Amino acid sequence: MAGVSLCFYGGVEGEVGGNQILLQDGETRILLDFGHNYSLWREYFSFPISMPRSLSDYYQVGLLPKELKGEQDRISAGIEACLISHAHTDHWRAISGLESIDAGGPQIHAGETACNIIQKRGERLRGFESISHHKLSSFRSQKRFSVGAVEVLPFHVDHSIPGAYAFLVHTSQGLIVYTGDLRLHGSYSRKLRSQFWRAIGDEPVEALICEGTNAGELNVPLTEKDVQRLGQRCVKGSKGLVLVNLSPLDVDRLRTFHQVSETCNRRLVATESFMDYLRIMSEEKVLEIPDVEKGEILEYDEEEREELRRDPSGYILLTSFYRWREIQEIQPPSGSIFILSTSEPFEEESEVEFRRLVNWLRLCGVQAVQIHTSGHAFPFDIRRIVSLTKPRRIIPVHTSNCAAFHRLVSDLATDCGTELIEPRRGQRYMLQR
Repeated sequence: MAGVSLCFYGGVEGEVGGNQILLQDGETRILLDFGHNYSLWREYFSFPISMPRSLSDYYQVGLLPKELKGEQDRISAGIEACLISHAHTDHWRAISGLESIDAGGPQIHAGETACNIIQKRGERLRGFESISHHKLSSFRSQKRFSVGAVEVLPFHVDHSIPGAYAFLVHTSQGLIVYTGDLRLHGSYSRKLRSQFWRAIGDEPVEALICEGTNAGELNVPLTEKDVQRLGQRCVKGSKGLVLVNLSPLDVDRLRTFHQVSETCNRRLVATESFMDYLRIMSEEKVLEIPDVEKGEILEYDEEEREELRRDPSGYILLTSFYRWREIQEIQPPSGSIFILSTSEPFEEESEVEFRRLVNWLRLCGVQAVQIHTSGHAFPFDIRRIVSLTKPRRIIPVHTSNCAAFHRLVSDLATDCGTELIEPRRGQRYMLQR
């Protein structure tokens, strides 16, 4: 097929996550992310009782696009490459459905840190969900590489996981910008965003594929510095144990509470599952995370549990995924606080876990507060991205409210003569000047 086209198989029609975008330039076909939408997954499956039996189940419910299915169960369809923007599973987990490169499937590209996280997490996957048949190829920020007829410039962006990238894809019809997931209010956002705009320069942007997670939602526009300031205030005001629930892959947040612990003269302790993630990331020295080997973070074992009971005011306990077991075991004393430093749950299973957590906190008399800032761009920053790039087309993805996204930028689009596209699943969009 001549010309350049985009086709969206996931991350659209109200899906927040599960991005699956096919870019075609002549004979060159590239996937931009290939993740699972977990809200859709939970509509048909549950862990551990009603798990999918094969890739065929994924095709049947729409988690994998039938249009790209090869002669076998796996996807090939002449796709040369799959570019993974970052290591959150809703952006890479469906690569188990891709044919291996040795069997004619695509080469999978990801940033160095993302490769490490994906490979380590992939070691736990078995059977048809295994990704062991893939050999990931790593790239570095601002180092161009070619895939068939197109040239790709990966660009490091700030997100709630290390190794997140936007892609500047130079096609025969001009520049396509795919933001992946990003924010402009994190620890490194100011430095990275100025470099990002310079990388685009004066080149016309034919299409901006932009994440819109926070469009139309209630936003609390805190920065990471705000989280540190408020966290420090809460910890200083506590006379008991401080428990902090955060994502173990959110390196910014981990550094933030490490700083808080040092300022407040408390030791950091993390649960076993949390430590598993830390050990994965500790191999990436550039991340500068607290050093487990040097005891900057201690593991929550039987010995530390007794220390927490003996001297709760000397510790901050890091947990994740709305865990409540440690609260039950320790029975925190009066004056203890719980800091939720993640988003609230947004699907039924997590809501059940969260309610259990809240019930245990109430039973033990532990006050809960939320101190969090989003890993995604705030609406006013989405406007800034659109204003600076002045794209010929805007295509929102990773948003539950495409209409709200369009209204958010409609005046900018009118001023620039920009076409607003509401992508539909499986529909091909030709980029013609």
